[in-house]
Amino acid sequence: MDLYSVFYDLVSQVPRGMVTTYGALAEALGDMAAARAVGYMLSVNPDPENVPCYRVVHSDGKVGKYTHPLGTQEKVRRLENDGIRVEGERIVGFENVLFTDFHTDHPLRRLREEQKRKRAMLSLETDITGNDVAAVDVSYHGDEAFAAAVVQRGSEVHVRTAVARVRFPYIPGYLFYREFPAIREVVRDIDGVLLIDGNGVLHPSGFGFASQAGVELGIPTIGVAKSLLMGQVEGQNVIVGGRPVARVLGRHCIVSPGHRVSLEDAVGIVRLLPNRHLYPMLLTMAHREANSLRLSELAHGGGERHLREGKEQGEQEGQGNAH
Repeated sequence: MDLYSVFYDLVSQVPRGMVTTYGALAEALGDMAAARAVGYMLSVNPDPENVPCYRVVHSDGKVGKYTHPLGTQEKVRRLENDGIRVEGERIVGFENVLFTDFHTDHPLRRLREEQKRKRAMLSLETDITGNDVAAVDVSYHGDEAFAAAVVQRGSEVHVRTAVARVRFPYIPGYLFYREFPAIREVVRDIDGVLLIDGNGVLHPSGFGFASQAGVELGIPTIGVAKSLLMGQVEGQNVIVGGRPVARVLGRHCIVSPGHRVSLEDAVGIVRLLPNRHLYPMLLTMAHREANSLRLSELAHGGGERHLREGKEQGEQEGQGNAH
C-alpha cells in the first residue's frame, strides 16, 4: 500500500481557512498509533505548495513546528494568509476552524481487519518440508529499503539482495506492511525455514511480523528479537496469557515461533545454528549484507530497483548444514 499518497490526499482535503490536527489525521488513517508517523510524513512532504501541511496544528491550538528555513514564522504567515488569526503562536477561535470531516476509508483499520483474517490461518504445528535455513533483514535510507537474505543450502550460503521504494512509514503494529514488499523479493523460493529479525507470536495481537510474513509466504518462519517486547520471563520462558510463547536464549536473542513451527522446534533450530553470543550468525550476516547493499547503492547513486543473487562457500562463514 502507498500510504504516503493516501495521507497527502487527506492533508489536501483541509480547505483554506481551516486547520486540522495530527490526531485527526491519524484517526482518518484509521489508528491513533499513526500519530507519530503523521508528523514524519508531514516533515517529508514533497509538494508543500499543493499539499498544505502548514494547516496541520496541535490539538490544543498551538501552531507547532514547520519544516521550512523560517520554521514557525513561515507557518504563521501562511495561516494568516488563509484568513486564520494567530496570537502568540496559538490559533484564535480554534474550535471554529477545526476540520475533521475527511473523506476516507480508514486504510489502517482495513489492514488491521486483514491481519485478523490472516491470523486465523496461523499454525504453530511444525511443518517443515525442505532443508534450507535462511535469514532476512532490511536496512533503510529515506524511502529506500535494502533487503538481504542469506540462504544456507548444505555447505553453501547464497546471498540475495534487493532494493525497493518504501511507501509505508513505520507505525507500531504495521511493520509487516513496511518491510514485506522488499523481503518478498529475496525469499520467494525458500524451501525450509526462514528466520526474521522480529517477533512471531510474541506480540500484543499474537501475530507479529514473523508470523504474518510466514502466513503470507506460506513457509515456516521463526522470529528472533533482540529485546523483549512484552510478557513475563519465568526461567527462560516468556509467559503471555498464562502460557509460554517465546524463549530467551541470550540477552539479545528472544525466539518466538512465527508460522508452521512449534516453540520447542523453533528453539531447537536456533540452538543448532552457528551463533555469536547466542545470536544466530545467519541473521548477523543478513544484517551485514543489507547494510553493505545500502552503503554501496548510496555510493553509486542508487535509484534502480533490482534483485541480485550471489553464492558463498559455507565454510567461509563457519556455516554447516544445521537443519
